[in-house]
Amino acid sequence: MRFSSDGAINWNPVVDAISSNSNIPWLAVVDPLNGPGASGKPGNDDVNYIDGTSKLNSYSNVKTIGYVRTNYGQAPLDELKANITTWSNWGTYAAADVGVDGIFFDESSADFDYLNEAVTFARNAFSNSITTICNFGSRAEAEYYSICDVVIAFESCLNCADGPPYESQKTLSNNIPAGYESKAAVILNRFTGASVDGREADRGLMNEYVKTMKESGLGWYYFTSADYDTIDAGPATVGANMDALAA
Repeated sequence: MRFSSDGAINWNPVVDAISSNSNIPWLAVVDPLNGPGASGKPGNDDVNYIDGTSKLNSYSNVKTIGYVRTNYGQAPLDELKANITTWSNWGTYAAADVGVDGIFFDESSADFDYLNEAVTFARNAFSNSITTICNFGSRAEAEYYSICDVVIAFESCLNCADGPPYESQKTLSNNIPAGYESKAAVILNRFTGASVDGREADRGLMNEYVKTMKESGLGWYYFTSADYDTIDAGPATVGANMDALAA
């Protein structure tokens, strides 16, 4: 899931969900402003991100991930590398633990050399092993699973005009190369209204979808009933995500 809102108090529902079950792992993407922020300083020199990120880092079942926008392969590599370096420097902040555990490459595109150079730079920029997440939002070929630890293979809404609908196992099979399910992720925004087959978007349908994901071996998922950074709109609240996975 992704954080971009100011005010660490707004992260409390996430912290509540995380703390309610230490066996559920989380990848929490931190995004001050389409990247580490304009200040170039740890926490973007913002008490909200310093407090919020350090709180997330206090939980052993959370990895905090720094957001980097690739702009579908159009962002200059020097820009990506500068943002990655800034993220790595968050770990030098002495007053609180705001270091991140990886990099989220948003808007990834099918340019292997470009992405491989960015991912390799990220791994070398951190002193510790990191988690790299590549958000294609649609099917990526198997070669990308060799350079990214997590590949977001589908990001769309439940059933809307501006993106492909989610169709449970059909979507998983069509978007994830066989054998790579454990490294794949699904983000389902706007889980509201009715599915393409006419079923109401409620907790029951969400639980059914998550059960299928678990049975298929999917590594990661996140549902929201509004936009990507919404955590408290029902039925797919952040707590409901945790409950569905724990069931």
